[in-house]
Amino acid sequence: MFERYTEKARRLIFFARYEASQFGSPYIESEHLLLGFLRENKAYLARVSRDESLTLDWFRQRVESHMPARKKIATSVDLPLTEECRRILLHASEEADSLDHKCIGTDHILLGILREKDCGAARLLDQNGISFEAVLAKIKNDLVTREAQLTDELERGNSHGIPAGYRLKNLLYNPASETIIVEMARAERAYPPVCRLFMRQKDTEDYEQIGDPADDISYKSPATCEKQPIVIFNSMKSANGGGNPDGIYMFNLRTKELSLCVANDAVMIPVPHERSWVLSLVSLSDDAQTLYLKIGIEKPTSEGGRIEYYLASLRLADKKIELLSQLKNIRF
Repeated sequence: MFERYTEKARRLIFFARYEASQFGSPYIESEHLLLGFLRENKAYLARVSRDESLTLDWFRQRVESHMPARKKIATSVDLPLTEECRRILLHASEEADSLDHKCIGTDHILLGILREKDCGAARLLDQNGISFEAVLAKIKNDLVTREAQLTDELERGNSHGIPAGYRLKNLLYNPASETIIVEMARAERAYPPVCRLFMRQKDTEDYEQIGDPADDISYKSPATCEKQPIVIFNSMKSANGGGNPDGIYMFNLRTKELSLCVANDAVMIPVPHERSWVLSLVSLSDDAQTLYLKIGIEKPTSEGGRIEYYLASLRLADKKIELLSQLKNIRF
């Protein structure tokens, strides 16, 4: 259920489980979620309320005052969520969707707590002037501020390795190498736009370009996995106002070795077809041996041809495609 959660949101759940075990609770309750939130965002509530006394220790004391003391439970025990907490996480998902955010973060979980008005954590927040509206306003303000900063950096250029005139198109994180990967599109009125990939270690500032593609080549649609220091991506050659597939490449984020993984004409498709092309990469298996992608196939018909789109898997060892599901009623 946590596939959409950011790393910080997953740690929040881990910390909530730890807090529950320290309180000797057989369940993860809303108060434990709140304490987990504060472990990840120590000064967040103080900034919302402008009251610097609202710290993790302050809230823990309040929770301790109304929760009975019990014998601690070993942290190895997998404590379940209460139904109340399950509703909170459902609210968090809905709030992320309403804000058009792909991932569920810690701030969405805080909104979920505040929506569950009768839970202990929401009452504690309300008593100290933390409202749903105030948190939502902060999230939106932070987003506007960050977008303004990014726009300003792109317009004037910046010192972090990304050239001026590029706009953010996609962002990935590779846990195995602790590396951020960004796909940037050149902000010029051309179709298709020229795209580049950049990488940086999460604790550094400077980005480094992945590869050295020619001016008419785009590196785009990256995919990565959790357990291998690898990013894999599409290479497209601009031609006649469109793009021709140039192949699928693999880049090792530790050794910085770039290699052609799948040549465009090497893919083996199990159905009769006139031509095929990869639209975008979706994800990479943990062992980096299977790539999931969206693929277009033109099938021969008596009228000439019909184009169909599929979610497919590609075994990188033998270049064989397995069509997993036809994609219907989806605009690409």
